Amino acid sequence: MTDVRPLVRRFYLYYLTNSYGLYLPVSVLYLLEVRQFGLAEIGAIKAVFSFALVAAEIPTGYLGDRIGRRASLALGNGLSALSLVAYVFVDTPVEYMLLNVVWATGWAFRSGTVDAWLYELLASRGAADDFARYRGRASTVLLVVSAGTALLSGVLATVDWTIPFFANAALAASGIPLLLTLPATADAAVEADSADADEAPEDAPENAPDDELFTVRDAVWTLRLQLGRPSVRWFLVYAALFAGLFGLTRSFEQPAAAAVGVPLPAFGALYAAFKLVSAGVAASTGWFEDHLGVAGVFLLVAPVVGVFYAGALVLPVLVVPVLFLNRAVHTILQPVRNQYLNDRLTDVGRATVLSGASMALSLASGLAKLGGGAVAEGTGAVRTIALAGVVVALGAGVLWVAVSPVRSASGAGSVGEKRPSVAD
Repeated sequence: MTDVRPLVRRFYLYYLTNSYGLYLPVSVLYLLEVRQFGLAEIGAIKAVFSFALVAAEIPTGYLGDRIGRRASLALGNGLSALSLVAYVFVDTPVEYMLLNVVWATGWAFRSGTVDAWLYELLASRGAADDFARYRGRASTVLLVVSAGTALLSGVLATVDWTIPFFANAALAASGIPLLLTLPATADAAVEADSADADEAPEDAPENAPDDELFTVRDAVWTLRLQLGRPSVRWFLVYAALFAGLFGLTRSFEQPAAAAVGVPLPAFGALYAAFKLVSAGVAASTGWFEDHLGVAGVFLLVAPVVGVFYAGALVLPVLVVPVLFLNRAVHTILQPVRNQYLNDRLTDVGRATVLSGASMALSLASGLAKLGGGAVAEGTGAVRTIALAGVVVALGAGVLWVAVSPVRSASGAGSVGEKRPSVAD
């Protein structure tokens, strides 16, 4: 097996350019304080981002399979940088909605592609089984950098509201030249097999797909085929519940924190703490997968979420630890979820299917944000978040009993399952 550590270190360097730590701690506050938007308007703006992801995931995933992973990622970084600059120049809710369409497109270029790219690079060097571990560590790097920039964000905003947005745009743009230092997946496969070029495996076309053979019809057919499998379909339904909860909680966490007495100057430190806690959790993602398996991780998340979110209904100040829990749960579930899906896919169409999964999760998130904004106008951000968590936990429990969303090779869910095989 080829030593992947030099490649992974360069990947970490690129991945940190995806940080939004500079602008994120003041993003909703900017809409509340500077633009004077209400919670329903903010919920609608956030929902448009998620709905735009639904529309963008399939074509961007398809392009990721057609034009190559690096080109797709470069487009994503460029559109993100453009959107961050434009954030301080638009004025109305409708303009922010339109901006979020552009931003979501940039996000979609990276959502499925970055995982497909990393998985294939590792697979070409015989390290595919380490995907969740390296992906989790990449999240750790990203979160640590984001924690530092979050502290800086509050200081910059006190000087000028626009500085955090411009600085974050520069960081996103720097990812484009960094991509040139990393190999394309096809190049990586050739490089890894160059010593045994005369003994290339028979499945080489699947490791380096022929663009001329992979058409739009193939992409749609592949997506329909994979989503038709119970082990994929019900897993995504279950994951969508927590994706919706994560999106709703993230959208209203700043108003909720302010409602329980967190002062505005402390938001930078609060977000830095979010990142540091998430970084610690991300570093242990491999441990959770190794010891609990995918089924164990997804089974335990429901009661944990239910207990913590219910606590905020009784004592509103407990919404602060709920916000930490929300970040931690998402940090663990994302790489474990993608490991589960990657283990069931071939290289041909991989980014298309992963983007299709992101599409379903984005739809769930968008609906939760839209509905949450309407509810929050009447009940407040804290109570809306708490109620949503209880409902999701109960729904997840019912789904687990009814359809066994995480399935082993034999088709049944198992808490002891370590890693499912490709065949269901």
